[in-house]
Amino acid sequence: MSEDGWPEQEYVAYLENERANYAWTLQHYGDMSADEAVEAALASYPYEPPDAPYRGLHFNKEAWYWAADWIAETRGTDPRDFPAMPPEYPGYVEPGVVEVSEEQLAALRRKLDGEG
Repeated sequence: MSEDGWPEQEYVAYLENERANYAWTLQHYGDMSADEAVEAALASYPYEPPDAPYRGLHFNKEAWYWAADWIAETRGTDPRDFPAMPPEYPGYVEPGVVEVSEEQLAALRRKLDGEG
């Protein structure tokens, strides 16, 4: 377990998921090849060791929005003009619906119980 109480396995799974979502967005909306998108995702979402200050801060915003910001910046457009997250996006959650996995619930319970 890291100093911030985030179990390593959970952190790595979340990191890999965000990389995949970021790459998907760049490939589908940023006109990148799959290889280019994966390379960009790895650069944008580097692994942070357990003792890194502010570990996981990059996760404060869904990968879709980070990718939209990057695409808008490279095109010289306003990120607010980027299309809304489509239902086919891998991380899509229908508006008004909150989906929480059993793994996420277990992690929340551990934190609430003071177990990290």
